Amino acid sequence: MPDGNLCISDSVNLRLQIVTPDGEFVQSIGSPGTGPGQLRGNSGVACEGGLLFVVEGGNHRVQKLALSDGSLLAKAGSHGSKKGEMWCPQGCAFVKAQNTLFVADHINGRIVVFDTNTMEHIRSFGSRGTEPGCLEYPCDMALKGEEVFVTEFGNHRVSVFTKRGVFVRILGGEGKAPGQFFEPRGVAIVKGWVVVTEARRVQVLSPEGESRQVLEIPGAGSLWGVCKDELGRAYVTDVRAGHAKVYVLNVSGQSYEEGQSASVQANAAAQKAAEAAAKLQEWKESKMLKAASAEPSIPS
Repeated sequence: MPDGNLCISDSVNLRLQIVTPDGEFVQSIGSPGTGPGQLRGNSGVACEGGLLFVVEGGNHRVQKLALSDGSLLAKAGSHGSKKGEMWCPQGCAFVKAQNTLFVADHINGRIVVFDTNTMEHIRSFGSRGTEPGCLEYPCDMALKGEEVFVTEFGNHRVSVFTKRGVFVRILGGEGKAPGQFFEPRGVAIVKGWVVVTEARRVQVLSPEGESRQVLEIPGAGSLWGVCKDELGRAYVTDVRAGHAKVYVLNVSGQSYEEGQSASVQANAAAQKAAEAAAKLQEWKESKMLKAASAEPSIPS
């Protein structure tokens, strides 16, 4: 949030809780129901200035609320599969530069984009399926530059699209090895790295899908959402009934850009070393050939 606080989507109690980074309670917004400002199955939340955008899987909609008092300013969506409709939407991502909100339309297997000024539908992309470019139960998304990273609960992967919805690549696939996933949930971009939550572990990858860090969290019940603060720390929610909590994690290593620069330099150094070794070998072979041609022939 702009003031450094955290907004947590408390889906069991059907409310939003605003707390300090240390966990001190500040404010509660919302109550159970289907009316204006009420919540049912709330999941994704995005903050911008004095505004809150709340995604509700139970009400199949997005509400635009005033942060000050939780009053409804506008809403979008209804239950269905047609244009502008959603079926159990989950995570969301706000793009300030274009005043757009990307929403994971979970059951319909697509991403829906709304104008945050008018809350009107702009476009949708993706469709249900397992092929590249299709989405099977998308849960959450995060944006880095012009790319949108979408976690797929059903396909056990992260699919990457452009903001316009053009498919780019896939990260991961089903499995337990580093860089593979089983039912990935939340995703955030932290220090340039792609941070993905699974039920009991958090993975850090490069935007190209290279595994950088795997963190198993002892005692974790069901990890879900993840976000970052201005210091580059990752906040991960554990939604296990009766033991709900938020973990604060330090993503280790350099920023992605710094790490990428170091990797480029290392690759360049390795290439130069290989070229030097090849030239040395070529020189040695040349000397051996010259020495062989200079040897006197032995008469038969």
